[in-house]
Formats: sequence, C-alpha cells, structure tokens
Amino acid sequence: MTKLIKLENVAIGYDNQTFVDSINLSIESNQFWGVLGPNGSGKTTLLKTVLSLIPPLKGQALIQNELVFGYVPQNEKFDPIFPISVYELVLMGRYSRVKPASRLSRVDKEVVEKSIEYAGISHLRDRTFRSLSGGEKQRSLLARSIAGEPDLLVLDEPTASVDMKGELEIMQLVKEIQSQRKLAVIMVSHFINTISEYSDHIILIDKDSNFFEAGEKNKILDKEDLGKFFGLNLNLN
Repeated sequence: MTKLIKLENVAIGYDNQTFVDSINLSIESNQFWGVLGPNGSGKTTLLKTVLSLIPPLKGQALIQNELVFGYVPQNEKFDPIFPISVYELVLMGRYSRVKPASRLSRVDKEVVEKSIEYAGISHLRDRTFRSLSGGEKQRSLLARSIAGEPDLLVLDEPTASVDMKGELEIMQLVKEIQSQRKLAVIMVSHFINTISEYSDHIILIDKDSNFFEAGEKNKILDKEDLGKFFGLNLNLN
C-alpha cells in the first residue's frame, strides 16, 4: 500500500486555539478509516486539516505529491438564485484533474457521465440540486467526488440526512467505490455500528479531554474502552 498522508505530532484547532495536540496518523491507499467522537469533539477540524483546508497549529502534515481528494461535506448548499443542476455539480468534481485555464475534454465528460451512472442518479441528471431529497443530494455529492478519480475520499457524516434504507444504500455504494478503485476513505459518523461495519481502521477523538487514538479496528474497537470513551454501556454484537 502507498502512504498518502502522515501527520507527525500535529496539533489541530483554529485561531491559535488548540483542540487536540500530539496527533500521529498515517493513511495509506485502500484503507477505510472511521472517525468517532462526541458532538464538537474536533472531527470536522481533523478532516479539514487532512484536506489542507486549515494548517496544523504545530507539527507536520506530509502529503503525497499530487494527491487528489474527493470531499463530501456534511451539508452542501447553493444560493437558490443559482439553480445548479446535478450534472453541473458533478462536473465541478472533474476540475481537480484539469490543468488551470484548460477546458474539459471529451474523456473528462465521459468520466462525469460514468460517475453519475455509477452513483445511480442518471434520472436526476437535469434536476436542480436544491430540489433533491437528502439521500439524492448525498449520492450527487458522491458522484462529484468520484468524478475527480480521487486517491482519498473524505466523508463528513455522509448519511446524516437520510433514513435507514438510504444510509445502507449510500454506505454500500461507498464501500463498493473503495473496494473497486482501491482508494483510501476517511469518514466521520455518529453511528458506531456503521463505523464497525465498514471501517478497517478507527480514530477516536475528543477535544474536551484532548484525546486522540488511531489504529486497526480490532485494536481500537474494544467494548469496554469504547464505552468509557463515550460514557455508555455498549453492545456491538
């Protein structure tokens, strides 16, 4: 496996306010990382640091040259006076593979069409993004992220706005994308069972206690330790 990102003694936070320090994390190709923590624990801040959207307050974030990210945020909103279509949304994801000042080629547009088809939203192609249901929006955002043929797929609570059936469909799609394309995934979720089902590596993070732990699922997902982390009596069977 190829090492994509390495965080060495990194502190994350905003405006010189440290949330969590001494973070050490190595993400390699074809790994599926799940991120767990209470509300406001620093999960999204960690993702933004991984994406280089915000710099670490200390330490080093080492990123493979020309690494391409696919990012699905918690909520994606567009001004209602700018009625972007699903096709236009997915097209935006392809620009990560296009040189500055260049136009999309026939091959680029074919990749966009295939991404729409792969995500199962061909029938939504000409609909406005704002008119979609929560599950349809998440599928469209996934299509946008894979249109760029990313090395690392970053998902911030991708099933937060969908029902149980929609959650299962989206997670199966994410796992299929990860397995077929051998890319790395890092996903935030509040659902412990979802993380347990799909991840092979897990991150626990909580800024209130300055806690960070990362590793293989079978080492991190210990019922007693996880229960203490969340203050719960867990049964993951």
